[in-house]
Amino acid sequence: MNVNTILSETIASVKGAQFAGIVGTDGLSVAMVFHPAATEFDLDIELAELELAELTSRAAAAADRIGAGYVRDLVIETDALLMLASQILPGYYGVLGVLSEMANLGKARFALQAMIERARAEL
Repeated sequence: MNVNTILSETIASVKGAQFAGIVGTDGLSVAMVFHPAATEFDLDIELAELELAELTSRAAAAADRIGAGYVRDLVIETDALLMLASQILPGYYGVLGVLSEMANLGKARFALQAMIERARAEL
């Protein structure tokens, strides 16, 4: 199964999901899929892809500098989005963005973990 299919199925399975993807701590995106209705909201979803890659990179670097080991998960909750990142392999994270007004953290984390397990088999 291809990674984009896995990402699309993850978006379809989470109410309010706007994007799902895989980013590297090198600041680059491996794959990213957006919900077709994501453009209806005043969000720069494509910029979110770059910024989440940057956040995972900085979090990993900070954890390394203080000797805390690998960063496994990041959760960022804003007025508009709940953004989650979870490590797939060192240097690569699965990311999921869900509208805050519809977000259920438990369900989003579960869906992200399922996506990661499926993506890991493809990478």
